Amino acid sequence: MITLQTADSFELRVGHTQGTDLVSKMRDQAQTQVGVDLDIKAPYQSDLTVVLGDDRSLNLQEWRGRVTITGKNNTLELSKLALNQPIYVNCLECETNVRDSKMEGHLLVGSKSVLLSEVDGKRGLSVDAGNEEVIIEKSKGNITVHSKAGRLTVNKFDGSLHFQSMDGGAFINEFSGDVSVQTQTGQVVLDVNQNSCVMDIDTDKSDIQISLLPTFIGGLDLMSLRGEIVVQFPYETKKSNVDDYGPASPGRIDGYVGGDQKIRVHAYSKQGGVRILRKALTR
Repeated sequence: MITLQTADSFELRVGHTQGTDLVSKMRDQAQTQVGVDLDIKAPYQSDLTVVLGDDRSLNLQEWRGRVTITGKNNTLELSKLALNQPIYVNCLECETNVRDSKMEGHLLVGSKSVLLSEVDGKRGLSVDAGNEEVIIEKSKGNITVHSKAGRLTVNKFDGSLHFQSMDGGAFINEFSGDVSVQTQTGQVVLDVNQNSCVMDIDTDKSDIQISLLPTFIGGLDLMSLRGEIVVQFPYETKKSNVDDYGPASPGRIDGYVGGDQKIRVHAYSKQGGVRILRKALTR
């Protein structure tokens, strides 16, 4: 066991590729395969820097200060964090699970799965992922996800959510707040739990489906160049037939439901269809 105590900062290196690490020394002495993972549980407010070698895992709980994690091919388990400074993770090909935490900062994790469960990212949290799925559940705040080809799955979110991907779709359930999605390919399905303020959805080659509450009142800005537009609400088109995008066409709806409120639905698909559905009444 190694115990470090300092009032200012902690720096831990486990299995780092430069120099002889603790694991290598233990192997030389015992001549056996020894695996060392890092388990940190402490409510410190100091700065924490962790450098992980290949295939090591980190379990970090209850930390409160600044956190910096660097590694490759690792598993990161972060839970019960209440950070008063940003977190910075640069961990290529690292599976990352964050649970029950308040945090801000940037997670760069590469092509491995990411889970954010009961995370409060009020001050801004961004995730850069690769080809695997990013899951957000029971979370809130201001969260941005950039993905190369992985899908985004969201179950219950309140706040501001931004997703951008080349080939990944987005499946967002029980949502309230502002949402923006930009993707080249990949279906976008949005289920709104409350009358949200702004919904901006853009995709080149896939369908868009947005389910709204029966009490929805707001503007519709919809376009599909080659697909079908379906709206299950009675709506009125704006009086002007010409706007910034040119004359109105069968593939475009510029209007409002019940009144031109601040709530706005923007959904554009070049080759897919656009469906605005009315959710069933629930008791």
